[in-house]
Amino acid sequence: MADTLGSLIDKLFTADTKMWNNQEELYKIRKMSFEDYKKEYFFNEEGAIRLWECLKKACDLNVQRNQLIDEIDEKVIEIAKEASAGKNLDNGKFLQRKHKTY
Repeated sequence: MADTLGSLIDKLFTADTKMWNNQEELYKIRKMSFEDYKKEYFFNEEGAIRLWECLKKACDLNVQRNQLIDEIDEKVIEIAKEASAGKNLDNGKFLQRKHKTY
């Protein structure tokens, strides 16, 4: 089954939440002096690995987020085209029926 607009927005929210959580490590750097930064990430292998993993995850999530935004834009255009052609939008193609997920 193709993604609905709602499910795409839900995926975008999930990616944004993961990005937010991942950025906590990066926010710490903003308040560090350069000397503290070197101690934490250059002279400490565990810190360097943690920062590397954080940066990789941020890049991956950014790509995922951009792809989802493109899909959302395409879905909105598809819905607008169908609506302007007078087609029924409540045919199950665009709506995700309520279901229990827990």
